[in-house]
Amino acid sequence: MLCVTWKHVFTVILLYSTCASGQEGYFWHITDHHYDTTYWSEMRSCNDEVPVRGIYGDYWCDSPWRLVNDSINAMANINRNVDFILWTGDNVAHIADQYTNETYVVHILRSITDALKAAFPGVKVYATMGNHDWYPSDQFPVDSHSLYNATADLWKDWIGDTNQVENFRKGAYYTVKTTQGLRIIGLNTNLYYTSDKLTTDMTDPAGQFAWLEEVLKNAKTAGEKVLMTAHVPPGFHVPGKVQWFYNHYNTRFLDISRTFSDIIVGMFFGHDHADGFKLLQRHGGSPGVPIFMAPSITPWRFKIPDESGDPHNPAIRLVKYNQQTGVLLDIHQYYMNLTDSNRNNASDWKIEYKASEEYGQTDLSAVSVDNIIKAFKTDKSLLDKYIRYNTVLANGDTTVNACDEKCRAEYNCAFINMNEISFDSCYTTLVGGSARLCSSSFLIVLLAIIYYVLF
Repeated sequence: MLCVTWKHVFTVILLYSTCASGQEGYFWHITDHHYDTTYWSEMRSCNDEVPVRGIYGDYWCDSPWRLVNDSINAMANINRNVDFILWTGDNVAHIADQYTNETYVVHILRSITDALKAAFPGVKVYATMGNHDWYPSDQFPVDSHSLYNATADLWKDWIGDTNQVENFRKGAYYTVKTTQGLRIIGLNTNLYYTSDKLTTDMTDPAGQFAWLEEVLKNAKTAGEKVLMTAHVPPGFHVPGKVQWFYNHYNTRFLDISRTFSDIIVGMFFGHDHADGFKLLQRHGGSPGVPIFMAPSITPWRFKIPDESGDPHNPAIRLVKYNQQTGVLLDIHQYYMNLTDSNRNNASDWKIEYKASEEYGQTDLSAVSVDNIIKAFKTDKSLLDKYIRYNTVLANGDTTVNACDEKCRAEYNCAFINMNEISFDSCYTTLVGGSARLCSSSFLIVLLAIIYYVLF
């Protein structure tokens, strides 16, 4: 007869708890530092008059070094014990090409790379390039280049695989496995960006699509789970219905991702300067892959003659995830109140929200993100939270109050509709048959010009 004592029961419980907690890990996702070396001199990134410059920056300007460095130190103070860091690019400020060159770009990348290595010794950083991390900005070539080589030299210790470092030199993309066994795929989606005039009429710039399919096939055969990371996201940025990818690249990228949606458990991007997420659906409409856009570290807001962007606070993102499956368990979003920090001459990084608490889900799997998106359609207050978090609490309720029926329709449609036909059909349905989104060639060209200048 088996004799079970309380000591045995306690031991089993302890072992189970240890095993369960061992599957939970953390990583940081940071993006869009946009370090302006001229903030204290020529202020070349600033879009308006700034009579009094705050020590951590200004809503009209890109980041001074104090903000960049302070954000990295804040990450280490909040949680230094992370498995890795995703760093999704755009480190050079919004400065005209006439004031930069390749040496300048490498200087910026090296400065932030060194700061991350100093704050997180031994922690792997899976870094990808942003559209501003180039000279001339946005114009990424499709073959070997001195800037690819210089960046590979900076990040080769993090990549940690000689073959993948050489692969990076071809087009700034690579793949590695984490210590826990997850497959990381770092992509150069700047090649698909509508501002890259070198790749307009190509089918597979730098051979990245063919390479991606091969990596995903091998990962599936090996039973691996995949996290994909890059700078420019697919689909639409709203409000405004701006598609960052050329149409044919958007279609192919999404098709490949759908095909392997059973092993891709999450995608991570920057570029939007806003907090957001989307869901790539499988054929048939079932939940496929959750897509997460982290808010920027720079507080920079755009300004054009008749419009200016909303202010937004600097932000850093801590992600809780399952180390074995890669599924996101939670997002802990942190931010700095820029106005208060400048006033007090001291930074104050604090929690903005925990996604599990705000959206009422136990994780951020594809199914859970699908549940949130469905809830947005009927729960106005929940969508209000999402819109408010877009600007990282910098604009109070102003952004929410300014978002009318058409604006909310854009948000609701962009979550899952990532091509123009499905987006427009969704929008027309939500705002009524008599109203439709203006998608004339003139408006599309105008928006493309505006965003080319701004981002």
